[in-house]
Amino acid sequence: MNKEKTYPLNLRRSRQNLSIRNLLADVQLSSSQLIQPYFVYQGLNESEELKALSGQRQHTADSLLKEIEVGLENKINSVLLFIIPNKKSFHDFDYSFDTNIIENVKRNFGHDLVLMTDICLCSHTQDGHCGFTNKQGEILNDPSVKELARKSLQFAQAGVDVLAPSDMMDSRIAAIRNILNQNQLEKTLIMSYSSKFSSHFYGPFREAAQSTPSFGDRKTYQIDPRNLKDALHSSDRDALEGADILMVKPALAYLDIISKVKSKHSHLPLAAYQVSGEYQGLKLMAEHGLLDFDLALKETFYSIKRAGADLIITYGANRLGKEFS
Repeated sequence: MNKEKTYPLNLRRSRQNLSIRNLLADVQLSSSQLIQPYFVYQGLNESEELKALSGQRQHTADSLLKEIEVGLENKINSVLLFIIPNKKSFHDFDYSFDTNIIENVKRNFGHDLVLMTDICLCSHTQDGHCGFTNKQGEILNDPSVKELARKSLQFAQAGVDVLAPSDMMDSRIAAIRNILNQNQLEKTLIMSYSSKFSSHFYGPFREAAQSTPSFGDRKTYQIDPRNLKDALHSSDRDALEGADILMVKPALAYLDIISKVKSKHSHLPLAAYQVSGEYQGLKLMAEHGLLDFDLALKETFYSIKRAGADLIITYGANRLGKEFS
């Protein structure tokens, strides 16, 4: 009986040069899938570098427009705005500065730019929490949701393409979707921070957004890092309530969550937020000569995509956008 001849598996054939490696790569990343966050400040006279987040800046209304232009030149056409007012309150929030920024951006860039804005209360509240609190320091869910819906309506009327609620209050996606539909704004998308964890990787962002809580923490409304089921339930709920895009935040420490959420909700786009601590950690290692920043950053993008994310929110979008165009 003749045995069929077998050949040893040669995996190196598929790795022999860059062109072949590019041809056979499992993960393909486009600049259109990268989203650049920006911080815009009321009362700022000129743009300033953020000490806590290397290479990022505190923007004025004018410097924001210039930076978006640079981003478009680098093939990045999606941005996520964090708008920080100079007045804090416990109630009666004024969003006129925010809406002026939104209208100005849309007036200058129109449909060339996908404009996303953070929807939360932490930059407005005097205590830095993401919702209203009572005298005992408890987060009041329902009044917070009502205010988040009001803020979302004003932002959508100003021209935002995608609302991004990051607060983690219960039922806020349904409330936002309802108020949008009631006001003929059905086309406005919602990108929900559906699986947002109570993480230690947010430190540089909280300094940048001036949103560090003055007391306590956010563990009663953000997800415990130990709880996979909670993260999946949260994504299930937000999908049912009308979210157009789901999100996992942070990204690198939660690649398993990205994979499981994408598997369960393959019909919806999934974003992953490479948060400030994950990004700044690479920066610090690069500053000490321990790695090549751009190469390491690209490697993290590939890992996030490989886990199942369709979109990546990263402070390095502008830096590397052209490499993926």
